[in-house]
Amino acid sequence: ACILCRRAEADPDICGRKTAKKGLCAHTYCLFLASGIFPQESRNGFLVADTRCTIQEAAHKRCFVCGETGATITCRQKGCDRSFHLPCASEGECVTQFFGLY
Repeated sequence: ACILCRRAEADPDICGRKTAKKGLCAHTYCLFLASGIFPQESRNGFLVADTRCTIQEAAHKRCFVCGETGATITCRQKGCDRSFHLPCASEGECVTQFFGLY
């Protein structure tokens, strides 16, 4: 299962394909949209330490759609502090947008 959205099976059009690195398995888009993780061009991907830190922080956040902990994506709307898992976003009628480079 993806360490960020916690789903073994998810729509690859929504979450991307799963990749594994040093024992951590995650969907590509779950990584790109998680708050606090940024890709490292010189290291060819995301740092495992950054990913682990985000997982620890998300353990205290509840997904406003499913109610489970581990929500890694925080709403960017000013004044909104809701968090969610990427697959839950479409179920909760959230709008997700990715504009390319950070």
